Amino acid sequence: MSALDFRVSVRSLVAFTAFPPDITPLSPDLMELGRRAHVSRQEKSGVASEVMLSWTGEEEGHAVTVTGRMDLFDGTQNPPLIEEIKLSSSKTLAEPYKEHLLQAACYGFMLCERDGLTSVRLRVSYADTAGRLTAIFEEDWGYERLRSSFFDLLLPYLRWQIMLAERKKARDGSLASLPFPYPVYRPGQYEMAAQVYTSIQRKRRLFSVMPTGTGKSAAVLYPALKALSLNLTGKVFCLTARGTQRVSMQKELQNMRALGLNLQALTLNARESVCPMEQVRCHPDHCERAKGHFVRQAQALHEALAYENWDTEQVLEIADRHSLCPFEFSLALALIADVIVCDYNYAFDPMIRLSRVFDATRKVTLLVDEAHNLPDRARDMLSGRLSSSSLRDFRREAGKLLGRKSAVYQACTNLIRTLEFEGLKADPKPLLPALDALITALSAAYAPGAMNLLRDALGLSRALSRAQAFQEDYVLLQRIEKSNAFFSVTNLNPAPHLRDCTRKLSGVVFYSATLSPITAMRNLLGGEEEDACLALPSPFPKEHLLTLHLPVNTRYKSREASLLSAVRAISALFLARPGKMLAYFPSFAYLRAVLPVLNEIAPDLPLIVQESGMDEAKRKDFLSAFTGDDDPLLGLCVLGGVFAEGVDLPGKALTAVAIVGIGLPQVNEERDSFKDRMEAALGDGFAYAYRYPGMHKVLQAAGRLIRSDTDRGVLLLMDDRYSWREVSSLLPGHLSLNRVKSIDEITNRTKAFWNFSEGGGK
Repeated sequence: MSALDFRVSVRSLVAFTAFPPDITPLSPDLMELGRRAHVSRQEKSGVASEVMLSWTGEEEGHAVTVTGRMDLFDGTQNPPLIEEIKLSSSKTLAEPYKEHLLQAACYGFMLCERDGLTSVRLRVSYADTAGRLTAIFEEDWGYERLRSSFFDLLLPYLRWQIMLAERKKARDGSLASLPFPYPVYRPGQYEMAAQVYTSIQRKRRLFSVMPTGTGKSAAVLYPALKALSLNLTGKVFCLTARGTQRVSMQKELQNMRALGLNLQALTLNARESVCPMEQVRCHPDHCERAKGHFVRQAQALHEALAYENWDTEQVLEIADRHSLCPFEFSLALALIADVIVCDYNYAFDPMIRLSRVFDATRKVTLLVDEAHNLPDRARDMLSGRLSSSSLRDFRREAGKLLGRKSAVYQACTNLIRTLEFEGLKADPKPLLPALDALITALSAAYAPGAMNLLRDALGLSRALSRAQAFQEDYVLLQRIEKSNAFFSVTNLNPAPHLRDCTRKLSGVVFYSATLSPITAMRNLLGGEEEDACLALPSPFPKEHLLTLHLPVNTRYKSREASLLSAVRAISALFLARPGKMLAYFPSFAYLRAVLPVLNEIAPDLPLIVQESGMDEAKRKDFLSAFTGDDDPLLGLCVLGGVFAEGVDLPGKALTAVAIVGIGLPQVNEERDSFKDRMEAALGDGFAYAYRYPGMHKVLQAAGRLIRSDTDRGVLLLMDDRYSWREVSSLLPGHLSLNRVKSIDEITNRTKAFWNFSEGGGK
C-alpha cells in the first residue's frame, strides 16, 4: 500500500480512544451551553485564546498531521500553561475526566515539539455558562509523559485508518471494473446516469422526472458509485420517504455485488424500530446495553468490516453478539459506510440529522427518491406542536412515579398553564422558558412516555426559535377548547432550509416519476437556476395504456351525490375485464361511504379494503392478495396512502386502476397559510399548496398500473376538473385522456382495448 496522508483533529483523536463508556441521555442544548461556557471563560481570562497548534510526522509509513486549538494559553507562566475549558459537570469531581485531560496533554506535546519545551502545565477547568469556575485541576507534565500519551492515542487511531484505507482501495478496485448491472440501458437510463455523474462532478443539484419503468435506482446509484471510486464524493446517501421504498435500492446493491462490487452499505433504521427494550430509554441504569456500550463497540466495528451488507438483520446480529444498542451501533457504522440507505430525516431533520457525518465533511452525495414527498416532509420536520391534554396524560403518570413535587411534574404544570394563556399566539415569549424547563427536567428524570414528550417539546422549542428568526416562513396557531389547549408553529416555506442542507455537497439528485412541474418543484426544494433539470419520457409504448376520463363532480360538497356514479363506473371497469384492480379514493371517509353503495350495486364483487393504521403484517397480506394468484380482485384504497406509491405490482398483478378526484389536500387554516406564503415567495400559491401535491398523489397511484414493457392496463380518472387546462397540463405525455360520457362507454372501450391487446394487437 502506497504512503497516504492522514489528517485528524485533537478532539477526534482523543475521542477515538478515550471516551465515556456508557450511553447517557444528554441535554440537546448541551453543545450550546458548552459554547457559552467557553466564550465566557475566555473573555474573563485575560490570556490568549483559540491558539492554533499542529504537528506533522511520519508513522507506520504514512504522513500524519494533527491539528487543534488551545482554549487558553498563557506563555508567561513557567512552565507555560495550557487550559482546556469544559462545561460544569453535574457531579462533584475529584479529578478531571480522562478525555479532557488527554486533550490538554495532546496540546502540551504539540507545544513542546514546536517550541522545544521540556514541560508544560495542564489545566482542566469546568465553568458554567457565565464563565464562573466550578472546578480546576492542574498538573505539570514532562515531555516524555506528554509524548507517550500522544502516541498512545495516535497509533490505535492511525492503524484503524490504515485498515479503512485498505478497504477503500479494494472498494475502488471493484468499482473500476464494475459494469452496469443490466445488459443494456433502458430508454432514458444512460442520459440520467450521465446527468447524475455530472451533478456530482460539479457539486450541483439535479432535479429529474423519471417515469415508472425508467429503472431509477440503477440509473442514479451506478454513476454515484463510479464517482465514489474516483474520490469525487466520499459517501452516498440513498434517501427514501418510506421504508418500503428502500427495497429497490437494496436490490440494486445486491445485483452489483453479484457482479463484483465490494463495499459496505448500511440500512439505517429508526431507534424505536430496532430497540430490544420494551420501553426506549437510553440510560445505563435502565438498559444493560447502554452500560459499557462504547467499550464493547470497538470490537464490533472491527468485526463488521468482514461483512459488506449492513442491513437490519446483520446490524442486529452483531449488536446482539456484543450486547450493543443497535441504533447507536448503526450511527458508528454510518461514519465508515460507503452507502447509507435511510429515511429523509437523517439528512434534513434538524433534530435527527447525522451531524457527525455532515459536520465532518461536505464530500457527501444525496440521492433523494420520490422527492415530490420531501417538501411536506421537510415542513413537518421544521414545525412543532403540543397540546395540554397530552401534557396532562403524561403528568398523571409522572406524578404517580416521581411525585407531585418533582421537577418533571411542576414543569408540566407550568407548561400547561402557559399553553392555556389566550394571548400566547400574539406574544409567545413565555413559551420558550417553560419548554426549556420541561426539557431540562425530562433529561434528568424518567417517566413512561418521556422520550416522546421530550421529542415534541424540543420540536416546538426549536420551531419557535426558527420562527422568531424567520417570521415570514412560519405561522403560529393556537386553539383553546374546553379541555384542551393546542399550540403549533408551522413552517410555510421549506426551500431555504433544503437549500442550506444541500449547498456545497458533492451532488444532490432529486428524482421522482411525479416531480412536476419540474421548475416549480426545483424552487420548492431549494434549487437555484444553475441547477439542472431533466424530464424523461415514459419508456413504454403508449398503446399499452388506455386512459379514460369520466367527468364527475367529486368536490367535497357534492361527494355524496357522486357516490353512485363512482361506484357504477368502478364496477363497469372491473366487470368489463375481471382481473386485479385498484380503486383509489380521496379519503377514508369517502371510501367508507362507497362500501355500502358498492355492496348494493354489485354485491358479488371480490373486495379487499385498505384499513386505517394497518400494521406491517396486514399490509403484506393486502399486497400478497394481488400477487399470490390470478383470481379477480378489486382493492379499495386511499390516495396518498401506503398502497398508492412505493409498491410494485407488475404483470398480471394489476390490470386496471380507477382514481376518484384530483387528490387535493384537505382545506384548513395551516394549508391556507402555506398557500399564502407560496403566493408571496414563488407565485401561484394555490398550485403549490393544493394542485401540485394533489396531482402528485394521482400520478403516483396511476403509476402502479404499468410497471414493465409487457404490462397493459386501463386507467379511469373520475373528476370533471381533469379537463381543466391547469390540471390536464400536469398530466405526463403518455396519459392521453379519452373522455367517456356513460357507463356503457366505459364497458365498451375497456373490452375493445383488451380484445385488441390480447388478440395480438401491438
